[in-house]
This record gives sequence, structure tokens and C-alpha cells, in this order.
Amino acid sequence: MEINKLLIASVLVAAVTAGCAHEYPLMSTGSGTLSLSTKVQSEVQVVSRALTADQEQQLAENAIIWISNSTGLVHQFIGTESVPESLRLLSGNYTAEAWVGDSVPASWDKTFYKSGFKAFDIAAGKNTELTLTCRVANTLASVRYSDEVLEVLTDPVMTVALEDGIADGSHSLTFDQSTLGKKGRFMINSRTDGLRWTLTGTQSSDGAEVTKTGLIKDIKAATEYRLNVTFSGHDLTVGGVFFDIEVEEEPIGDDSGVAVVLPPNFFALEAGFDDDNMCRGESGNIGRKSVFISACSQLTDLDIEADILKDFIGLTGVDILNMDESFGDKVREAGITWQYGIDEETKELDLKCLRVNFEEEFTNKLPEGSHVITITAVDEDNRKSTVSYTIKVTDAPAIITPIQQSDISYTTAHLGAEKLKEASEFGFEIREASASRSYEDWTRVAAIVDGNRIYADVSGLKDGSKYEYRVYADDYVAEEIATFTTAKHLQLENAGFEIWCKPGKVLIPAANDDTNNRYWDTGNHGSSTIGSQVTTNATDYKHGGTYSAKLSSQYVGVPGIAGKFAAGNIFIGQYLATDGMDGVLGWGRPFDDRPTAVKAWVRYEPKAVDNVDTANSDGVQKGDTDRGIIYIALMDGVNREANKYDNTYWPSVVKTKSKDRQLFSKDQEGVIGYGEIIFTEAFGGDDMAEITIHIDYRSDAPVANIIFVASASKMGDYFTGGDGSTMWLDDIELIYE
Repeated sequence: MEINKLLIASVLVAAVTAGCAHEYPLMSTGSGTLSLSTKVQSEVQVVSRALTADQEQQLAENAIIWISNSTGLVHQFIGTESVPESLRLLSGNYTAEAWVGDSVPASWDKTFYKSGFKAFDIAAGKNTELTLTCRVANTLASVRYSDEVLEVLTDPVMTVALEDGIADGSHSLTFDQSTLGKKGRFMINSRTDGLRWTLTGTQSSDGAEVTKTGLIKDIKAATEYRLNVTFSGHDLTVGGVFFDIEVEEEPIGDDSGVAVVLPPNFFALEAGFDDDNMCRGESGNIGRKSVFISACSQLTDLDIEADILKDFIGLTGVDILNMDESFGDKVREAGITWQYGIDEETKELDLKCLRVNFEEEFTNKLPEGSHVITITAVDEDNRKSTVSYTIKVTDAPAIITPIQQSDISYTTAHLGAEKLKEASEFGFEIREASASRSYEDWTRVAAIVDGNRIYADVSGLKDGSKYEYRVYADDYVAEEIATFTTAKHLQLENAGFEIWCKPGKVLIPAANDDTNNRYWDTGNHGSSTIGSQVTTNATDYKHGGTYSAKLSSQYVGVPGIAGKFAAGNIFIGQYLATDGMDGVLGWGRPFDDRPTAVKAWVRYEPKAVDNVDTANSDGVQKGDTDRGIIYIALMDGVNREANKYDNTYWPSVVKTKSKDRQLFSKDQEGVIGYGEIIFTEAFGGDDMAEITIHIDYRSDAPVANIIFVASASKMGDYFTGGDGSTMWLDDIELIYE
């Protein structure tokens, strides 16, 4: 079954252009629009059912669409209500991806739908239509027992699990007498080797326990695997009972599915209202405006409410489907009319479709100002929708049309207005919002006029900033000022290292020692066990605020007796465990933006290398000048076995123990973007100096995590470096261009 309703959406994340903070030129590339629709194809067969209202709402609220270009994610929409009917994008090449539902490893009722990547182009001044089809991404399993099996085996139980290394039960389902007949849903991933089934039960004849297991390999998504358990006979020598497990593989069809029944829908774009449910015009010249209502079942109530109605019919609200005929005549005389649609097949009235007209007898009598009309439609299944429309009466030559979130990125905005009168020039004045402004603060941007539509694409804005704008025409400048706020790029938490705590022996760059609270961590958890902190908050060198992070490489312990060289270090993530005198680290935190570079203030004082592990990958020898390193990596969100520790996945897991050493590599799986700087000599002059690390992206995949590491000794993972090598780090800033 195809559901012709947007049930999908993505994370609005990427800078499009950069420019001076106080210049707002039109985009030279121009812009076009995208009309996006989706279809969801479901696998549920045999039993045809409609979702409950709560299920509909949950599905709609959790729907996701991602739109990206070569720079990364551009727009994200969460929930169907946030998806505009027309999305304005700068000219260029894009891809779209959509999904809806619940992606859980094993479930009885969580279905996940997903579309593939779909490429499309946006051309200046043109509309591109795109349909994303979401198909089931689950693998299904069901269990059936033959009559003979149930005679010889008491209370058989079949457990089906993803063969992916997770044995805590979260990736398995148990088919017992209470769940027979159900279909289990599984989400396979890159680690899945198949479906592991285990049959257990008690032999009816002698009470002996029976266990049989097997693996279904090469399983596919959108496919149901039926495990048919049959009895094959007795082995008199052994005295046991044998069971054959027959697996039927059946692709899930696209011709049946979940019927998503929607509440009444409103349409008004073709009848005088814009996509903000607003129309504007001069006094006495508004004209007819119409609203269309379409429902899945017969409409039973249609309430119209507006304060201005009292001037026309003596009431502020009326239900036009449930009023007596004489009052209906009064409503019509006031200029509000309605009629049902016509069924194309039967040619009879379609009681599910209704058109409401606000005739010129009504609209042309409206006084100057804004008039809000709220319409509530209810169908016979008690599904209800409410939409408000605004008629704005003004004598201005042009009026701003409300800006949508989809018109705003980090550094650009699409400003719009409606032309009400002719003028030789139209445009916008824009400025960054502030408590006190003067006339000279406004920057003028010439607009393009297309019929009654006035628009301008503005670039060079600051991310996360509030702007004011207004429309002008010839000598007219509107008094009405509208505002918008550009999207805010993500920055690292505690990037100035002002927050520290020491609840016990360990100094931590965090508000407290709660592991869920930590964004940064250090090797202090290991070095502090023998009285040293390799990373501290410092005041001797800093760029701003009170502290910087001071990374001090040092030999920790008693030379010749017990101890080890430890590099001064700091990283985003968590120190997980101490293994003897070695560490286990979980690197990275969730992050879904796409910076192009990182800046920071650094001072570096290297010493001669006096601690060496000859296995170090750079071939560092005693007497060499130590080297410091800072690097950043943007990671995908794939959970890989190599990155799991204590049943928790990290973007990267680092183990420094020589026999099972596991170190981060910029070339390892999951790295989307990477940048580094290596200090081969002293840096910072008399104080600290600014550095810029450019990030090289090697994949267009969405970013899910970020790794940031700084070390006063590059080969510290091999316990190699110079005692006393020190790095000061402060005020890290992610750059977006």
C-alpha cells in the first residue's frame, strides 16, 4: 500500500556561503524550489488494519528527511508538520534521504521504513519535484509448529536472535505459546552474520530436555523468514526426538500495508492564501478567497470562528454544517458560501470534500488591519484538524510575507514580500538586531519582482544571529519590522577550559565527576594513581577567561622501580579503564554539524625525547626533539565491534597496552573528515599563538560524532616522548565556511 503523505524528514546543518558581517549581496547563483513528497510502502500482510490516532501522531512526529549537498547536511525536518510544501534552495546538486518509524534491533511491533539516497538538481527560478519512497528496512521472522511436533514436545520455545555479537537479549525475540503467530522484526547491520535460532522444549514421553540450534545466513532486509518446525521420527538407538527446521524465505510484497488514515486536510494555496495561510490586499480590493477541506470519511462539523464575524452575522463563530436553514441564509448573505465536491466516479456529492468561499462581499468590507479566521473540521471518525487563516488589509505598496525556517540557513536567508501596488523599485532593508539602532544601520538589498511576489536571497550573515528586516518601495519604507534568527553552528562544550573539578584525586575538565556529564577527559585517571596529574588547569599562559588546559608530559612513578612515561593529553570522550599501567579510552561525542576548520590558541615547549618504546610507529629515538599534536576527526554513526568496550559503543576505542594495542588512525573506518597539526619545534612566541587546522572531508555521509585530541607528545600512545614537554591549549573554535 502506498501512503501519499509526507511521513519523513532531516538536520538542517550546513553553511552555504560566507561573506562580510555587514554586507548582504544577492546570491549570484540564484535559487529554485523543491516540491517534496514521500510514499511509505509497508510489509504488513494478511491482516489489514488502520493505525490508531496515537500511532499516526507518533509516526508523523518522528518522521525524518535529510537534504544535503557537497558541503554536507543542509536541511533537516523532524515531523510532517515541519515540511514546507515548497522549499527554497540555492542552485546546485543535492541528495535527499528519508525514513520513518523505529529502528530497534528486535521488536514485535516497531517497523522501520527507509528510502535510499536520491540525487536531484536545483536550477535558478525553477521548481524541482521529488518523490522519496520509503520501503520496509526490517527483516521479519515467524515460527510455526506442525501438529506432530506439538504432540511429542511440551511447550516448545523458539528464540530468534541477530547473530551480531550482542548477547544481552536486546537483539533477540522469544516465540512461545503467547507469541506464536506473530512476526518478529529485526534490524540487520554491517555486523550481522544472520539469524540464530534456538529451539528448546520438553519431550512428552520421558521429560527429557530438547535443544536444537542453527543459523540462517545471508539474510536480507524486507524479507520474512518462516521457521517451520516439523517432526521427522524417532531414533531408537539414541531414544531422542529429531526436529527439522525448514526456513521459507519470502520477499515482502509492496501491494499491501498499513493504512495511515489522516485527519481532514486543508488546502488554500490556489485560492488566494499563501503557504503561511495569509493573504494581503488593499481595502475594498481583496476579492474572493477559498479554503478546501478533504477528509478520509464524511465531514460532520465545520466551525468558522473570527472576531470580525460579529460585525456580519452577530456571532463570532458558526458551524456551517449544523445550523438551521434560515441562519445559513444569513451567513451566505454576509459573503461566506460553501459547497461539497463531486465524486468523479459516481458523479454524486462527495461528503468528504468541502470548499469554503469568503466572497468579495465579505472580504472587501473588511477594515484595515489583520483578521484571523480559524476553521475546525471534524470527520465521522472524530478526527479533527484546525487551521487559522489571516486576511491582512493594508494600503501599503508591499507587505512582508512571513519567513519560514526552511528559508534560513546558517549564513543565508530568503526574504519575501507581496506586491500590492505598482512601484519602480522594491527591496528590503536588513540589519543585525540590537537594543539600540539608527537609520544608518540598515543595509538595502534590491529585490526581484515576479508577478506579485517580491524576494531577495541574502548571504554573508552570521550564524546564530538575530536579524531585523523590512520592505521598501520607491520612497516608501514599511513601519512593520520582521525578524529571523540564523541557524547556530555547533561548537565544542567547555572550549575555553574554564570548568574543572577535582572530586577525589583526579582533576577533570568538567563540572563534576558524573561520567554522563563529562565532555572532555584526560589521562589523569591513570597518572593520578601514583600521584601525578598530566593535565591541569593553568593560569601562566592563557588566551581568554581564567584558565587554559596545560598538558605536561612526564615520567610517572619511581624511576627504576615502577612507573611509566605519560603524555600530557586531553580529548573529547571518556577515560574508560586502567589496565595495569595502561589506559582504555573512549574517544568522541555525538555531533551532527560539518565544520571546515578549527582554530585554537596554543603554546608548545618541547623537550628532548628521553623515554622510548622502540615499537613506536614514527621511529622516534632518544635525543630527538619531542613533537606535539592536535587533531580533529568527524565520524559516522556506525557501531563497529572494534569500537565497543563494556557493551558500549564509542566513535573510537583506544587501548595502549602493547599486547593488544589499538590506536586511532585517520584512515580507519568511520572517518568522514580529518585535520591535524604537528608541532616540531617551540610555538607561541612569548605567549600563545593562534592555529588553524583545515578539515579534509573524504565522504558526503552525515556526521554523527566528533573526535578532538591534543597531546604534548605525539607518540604518547607508545609511552614515548620528552619528560617536561608541555602544551597549553585554549579557546577552541570550530569554523564554518
